[in-house]
Amino acid sequence: MPPPPPDVARTYLEKLHLDYAQRSNEFEEVRRLKREIELKKLQMELADLSSPVKPARRSVEFYAEQLAVWFNNLPAAARATPRSMADFLSILKGRTPGMRPHAPEVAQALKSQRWLRKRCWKSDGEGRRMWHPPGDPSTHMS
Repeated sequence: MPPPPPDVARTYLEKLHLDYAQRSNEFEEVRRLKREIELKKLQMELADLSSPVKPARRSVEFYAEQLAVWFNNLPAAARATPRSMADFLSILKGRTPGMRPHAPEVAQALKSQRWLRKRCWKSDGEGRRMWHPPGDPSTHMS
């Protein structure tokens, strides 16, 4: 096979060099952007560390206190009514200011106050989990 004509070889090599230079420039740009991103992340972490103290997150007992106050303010007839988790989530304030309560934490507080969770299989209950207050006769086994 005869060698390619010199003009074709030269343009081919020039094209290869241009492609290589372009890929090299793109690679350098990607590296520069990655360094920039890492620098921004470090600056944000530093800003978080040097920012004023964030609002303290209260302990889970915060829910137990709210539950006790709410339950003690209910009339006697309303105290025996089973409640859903949605009821408690709408009543309680979150542990962090401005935030809503989380169901697992509320469940932990309810269990600590001896509330019992049972499914309601009546036609209107649709198998939902209901929380029964401590001492509720409907929660005792017969």
